[in-house]
Amino acid sequence: MGRPRQYGSDAERQRACRQRRQAETVRVDRRALDGLHLRLERLQRLQQALWRAADAGDATARACQAASVETVLEKLIRRFEG
Repeated sequence: MGRPRQYGSDAERQRACRQRRQAETVRVDRRALDGLHLRLERLQRLQQALWRAADAGDATARACQAASVETVLEKLIRRFEG
């Protein structure tokens, strides 16, 4: 004898699948997402500018160099707060 059916019908199974998918999916506003992408691009430009300034000998840029943009921001914050 096989195991008992988890769902009474194909419609129930499909409904459960859609509910799981909806619970796992995040909806975002396109403008907000585009804004986040623009901010990320600007942060990457900042990181590249810091690398160029560090290569040119700028002390602050050297102190704030990092592989990730998040770390660059943290170092800049600490540098200017301290």
